[in-house]
Formats: sequence, C-alpha cells, structure tokens
Amino acid sequence: MTRTTLALGAAALTITLGAGVWWATRRNPGAPPQEEVLEPFRASAMGAGQLIDLQPPTVPLRQVRWTPPLPGGAAVAQVLSQTGRQQAVLFLQGTPGPAITLAEPTGIPARFFQFADLVDAALAPDDALVLLYRSSEDAAAPGLVMAWDLKTQQTRWSQQAPGEHLALSPNHRSAFLFGAGTPVTILDLANRAGSHKPVSTLVELPPEVKGIASLLPLGPRSFRVAHDLGLSTWRNGAWTHIQAPPPSPLGFSRGLGLVAGTAKAGWWQPEPGTLIPLNPDGKAGEPRDLKALLPEASSLDAGLLHLLGGGADGHLWFSLARPTLPAPAPVPAPAPAPTLAPASGASDPPLLENTAPPVPPPPALPTLEPSREVWEAHISRGLDRLYLWKPGEDHMKVILLADAWKRLAAPPGIPVPRWDGGDLRPEAGALLCGGPDQVWWLPLTALQPR
Repeated sequence: MTRTTLALGAAALTITLGAGVWWATRRNPGAPPQEEVLEPFRASAMGAGQLIDLQPPTVPLRQVRWTPPLPGGAAVAQVLSQTGRQQAVLFLQGTPGPAITLAEPTGIPARFFQFADLVDAALAPDDALVLLYRSSEDAAAPGLVMAWDLKTQQTRWSQQAPGEHLALSPNHRSAFLFGAGTPVTILDLANRAGSHKPVSTLVELPPEVKGIASLLPLGPRSFRVAHDLGLSTWRNGAWTHIQAPPPSPLGFSRGLGLVAGTAKAGWWQPEPGTLIPLNPDGKAGEPRDLKALLPEASSLDAGLLHLLGGGADGHLWFSLARPTLPAPAPVPAPAPAPTLAPASGASDPPLLENTAPPVPPPPALPTLEPSREVWEAHISRGLDRLYLWKPGEDHMKVILLADAWKRLAAPPGIPVPRWDGGDLRPEAGALLCGGPDQVWWLPLTALQPR
C-alpha cells in the first residue's frame, strides 16, 4: 500500500510540474516568444568617471546605440533585439536605470519600429522621457517621437513628424523637434488622459531661415535658431531676423553656427572666430574681441574658436574648428599683344585685329591676415585644445587635451574621443567616450584645469 501511494504521489508531482512548465512557456499561435527582461548594463567607478558595460544578452541584439549626453548628466541607450524589441535605458550621472520596453505605437508600420534608430532624447526630470526615432532605411522618412511617462511607466503619446534633433523648453513643459531644413514642431508634454497624440504646433520656416544649425528654447512656445543666413527668433507667433555678418576669410564649412544661453542673455556665433552677445530683447550687441582673451602666443586660435555651448556653471566651451582656407589667388596671365592687320593701301591706317571689349577681372578673394603660409603652419601643429571662458572674466582657460587625457586614468580600450565638438555638449555636464558595448561616462569637471 505504501509503495503504491508513493508511486501515485510521484506521478501526480510529475504531471503538476509538466503542466506548470507548459503554462509558463505557452503562447498564442503566431506571437513572438517572450524575452526575459534583464538589466542590460552594469556600471562601476573607474578613473575619473563611470565605466558602463553591456551585459551578455539573453537574445541576439540587432544594435546598441547611444544618444548624445543630455542636460543634468543624463544619457539614453537603445537596445534593439533581433526580434525587434525596442528598449531604452536612462542613465543619470553614469548610473543605469531599469530597461524600458516600448510597445509598437498604433498606426506605425511594424518594420519601421522594429528597425528604427534612436537618434536623440530629451528628459523632463520626474515627468517624461522624450525619444526621437529615425528610419534606418529611409533618411527622408518622418521621425517618430515618443513620450514615456516616468511616473506611470507607460507611453504617454507618440507622433510622427520631420526632424533630426530635440530640445526642451526651460520650464520642461514642451519639446522642440527641428532639423536643418524642416519646420519646427512644438510638442506639449502635458499628460491628457485618454489621448495618444500630443498637442503640437508646426512653425514653418520663412525664406530668411536656411539651414538650421542650432535651436535655443526661450519659453514653452518661443525659440531662437542659428542658421546659415543669420539668427532668427520666433515669439508671439511672429519671426524677427538678424543677418549674419560677412564670412571670415578663413573659410569655414556651413552648419557651425550656434546660439546658447537663456531668454535673458545669450550668445550667438554665426561661424567660428566670432562671438556676439544677445540682449534680453534679442538684439545683437558688439562682437566680443576674442583675441583679447588669449595670450599673444595663442592669438591665432581666436579666429578658430568654435562655440560648443554653455555649462551649468556659466562657462562657455570652445573647440578649434579647422578652416578650409581659400585657394591661393591665381597668377594672371599676361595679356596678348595686339597684332597689326595687313595694310590695304599705303595711305590706310593700321587696324587692330583684337577689337573685343576687355574682360573684367574676377572678384578679389578674401585677404588672409596673416598669410596662408602662416595659417597652414599653425594648423599643422595641431588643434587638440579646448577653451573655457566665463563671461565677465578677462581671459580664457585652455585645456591641453593630450595632457588632460593622461591624468583622467581612462579604462583600457577606451579610445580618445573627438575633441572637435561632436562628442561634447557642455550643457550636459558630461562626456561619453567609447561605445557602444563599453562606454566611459566622464564628468566635464574632470577636464577643467585645476
């Protein structure tokens, strides 16, 4: 009797365990298998920053991407699996939060979302995380903006619109979506129950605005943009414009303009080497003499100073932009001497064969001061320097990047970042080095001169 009871008990346990495994692993026909949600990253203090490592995933990954660093020491990483699962991880001061799994928005093609690249983000602390996705296959396709509610841990709204970058209003109530040649879309971050679309305003660009390079929010519905033709402000439903000064004879690429600061006081750089203060009413003041802020031995750097933005401590950060330098002026060929036509008679005067009107000379090229040879020699010695200036001080501080990198104790395998501004956003207060599987989060205070 005892042996029979034990056998029945063992059989019942086997059936129960089998049913439990079947129940845990069953899924609807045609639905993708459930993927285990784990913390994708691990962070640990190393050197002057935080080393962030991607942990071995449970499923194959399609890609890992990082947004540029965000104000307040934040950053966002995209983790996209081969099955098309979109996850985002928010980092604060180099420490990762939980992975956010995003559901496919209604009305968005599945292929777009399952292959989309996360290109930018904006963080309204304790309220919402705004994510901008772009198509990985069609650069001309509109982007997808999604607002993730940090309190309810759900998607608040989503919307498709053209644009390449995000910026947050000073009061964190709206986000601005913009691109080099696209209208500016203002998205309301307020949570409206039962609504999956944000309240948005589309601001078309007038002919006076070409090639937006930078946008500075002034309020929930107002902003300034630096562009190829100058500086323009949208306020109270109307545009005002300031024309850019004549270009530097050094010759810089377009798209390097920047506007920084606040609604009360700001700075505008039409191109490297020029820095113009902005009054509270938006009018431009007299350009700042940048040479006066540098020692005589570094005076040529003044013409190359490229504004990157302003930090929370009030410092403006500059890198050195590489100019194109205009081609040397061609040596004019000597004019051919006129030839005499054969005389038709002894008393006839000689006729000139070349009777065409003279060709006007080409317009004069900008004059370089000092000479092109001096500039080429200066540039060849390297531009790996950053400058810091706090408005009101009489000099700039220089950061020699080779020396700074040595004292930062970077982890092995982390490459030296780009110092031309591509990796550095002063308003974020931090720098992301390396990636995508291993990233070193470095506070900018570690770079500053001691």
